[in-house]
Amino acid sequence: MLQYFAKGGIMMWPLLLCSVLSAAIIIERFFYYHRVKTDIAGFMQDLKKLVYIGQIAEAISLCEQTPGPVAFVLAAGLKEKAHGRQAMEEAMEEAGLDAIPKLEKYLPTLSTLASVSTLLGFTGTVIGMIAAFNAIAAANVTTPQVVASGVSEALVTTAYGLFIAIPTVVAYNLFVARVDSFILGIEKSSAELVGVVTREKNNKK
Repeated sequence: MLQYFAKGGIMMWPLLLCSVLSAAIIIERFFYYHRVKTDIAGFMQDLKKLVYIGQIAEAISLCEQTPGPVAFVLAAGLKEKAHGRQAMEEAMEEAGLDAIPKLEKYLPTLSTLASVSTLLGFTGTVIGMIAAFNAIAAANVTTPQVVASGVSEALVTTAYGLFIAIPTVVAYNLFVARVDSFILGIEKSSAELVGVVTREKNNKK
């Protein structure tokens, strides 16, 4: 591995940096999404029971004890329940604007790293091929074996760039799908909560 790294030339160092950054972001995001994962169906069932019987303080406490953006957004809405439906919706929308960027954190960087790794790999290959052909021309060597050796060494950076970019792109797409799932959960749960609060108020009339 070190032998190939040395053959790749100077472009291997920025590729190494890209691989380290990509791995760090993937690991951080994996554990973050695992930490904020919530059984939304079970959580909403317990929450709706508390809201329906008027135990709002207990419902807020349940939200605060439950990890994840869904509970965070619903807690903001419940705290404004006394001020009416519109106040609840505005509070949940504002909380969502705070929660969603945390879910999307580092994802643009991950996407950029995938693109940059590929481009760095191609750049390293072009530089290596130019150097190889210049050396061959200067030495006046025309045997195919020598030409093939120089080209194969130049292609090392392309291979490394793709090795970095492919898992990075896969991880990015998986994380984007996970964020979309969280956002959908927030929207559906917010609508459910507003519906429960509305029904609870109508029953008291």
